[in-house]
Amino acid sequence: MEQVSDNPQSAKEETQEPEMSATMSKKQLRRQQRQEKWLSIKAEVRAKEKQRKKQKRREALERGDTMAPTRKKLRSNTMAKSSCKTSVVIDCSLDSYMGEKDIMKLVKQIQFCYSSNRRSQNPMQFFVTGVQGQTESRLQCIGDYQNWDVNFTNKDYCDIFEKKDIVYLSSESDNVLQELEPEKAYIIGGLVDHNHHKGLCHALAVEKGVSHAQLPISEYLDMKTRKVLTINHVFDILLKYTETKDWLQSFCAVLPQRKGAQAKGAGETSSQTETKTSDGCVSGGVSGDESDSGPEDSSASNIIQCSDLVNDNSTASVDDGEAREQLSNVSVKDQVESTDLSSDVGKS
Repeated sequence: MEQVSDNPQSAKEETQEPEMSATMSKKQLRRQQRQEKWLSIKAEVRAKEKQRKKQKRREALERGDTMAPTRKKLRSNTMAKSSCKTSVVIDCSLDSYMGEKDIMKLVKQIQFCYSSNRRSQNPMQFFVTGVQGQTESRLQCIGDYQNWDVNFTNKDYCDIFEKKDIVYLSSESDNVLQELEPEKAYIIGGLVDHNHHKGLCHALAVEKGVSHAQLPISEYLDMKTRKVLTINHVFDILLKYTETKDWLQSFCAVLPQRKGAQAKGAGETSSQTETKTSDGCVSGGVSGDESDSGPEDSSASNIIQCSDLVNDNSTASVDDGEAREQLSNVSVKDQVESTDLSSDVGKS
């Protein structure tokens, strides 16, 4: 005799389950099984991952490694709380001189600058002025940029700062910047033009009657390439200088190796002759009485590669065409390492 189930609801579910399976492909079934498996172990995996990160951080602190700031630290590290009052401005009023691709590069470099500034212990006072047209449209496409810790405005920088406090940075200027003054506003031309409009920023600064200056690159470095730098390179150099008060260290920490920059020795004289060392560095030979000086004295007259002056903890800036993991962080979301388990079972 055929048994009749006491629970009509369970009998109905039993009859529906094979029908559902019959309508699903094998791929869909596997995907559903992986999803169910992941949901069953999700809490445990996340707890282990959190514990692993804490342990990794503890070990790094014990070794004395420099740790990246936490998201909580980044949220509290704002311009308003910073002890650095130096103002740096990216002038985006040059929108009409660029095409769509150059506008995209400009906005990406602004993102680089924002990312560097918010990770600094004492961020600079960061302004982006003249935001309009293509630049404004591009910024709107990448997210809610107005929530960044950046002073965005469509006003001209002359409407925000007094002319006597403005210094426009230009490689064509005859003036050389010696130090950063807190009451000054340093303007970086927001122009990506591949040298098609050479001298434009300098000409505009002269036309507006504001002060202008170039970075003291020639005083500290010998470069194999032009002194023209990207916007984010200039910004990072200024940011590094506010931390170190040392131009040479700032240049060497930021400039990429492809620039072929070499540091000039502080005690370099005409009586010195250059000799190549086995590792490719150039050292200065000393003649006369100076040859009797000790290692510490003679090292001051050496010309060495910039890469030798950069600590292991420092990070060089890169151009638009090179990979830079930092930039993706502008969205204020830190990357999380994926585990083998999560990649195997999939995440919801």
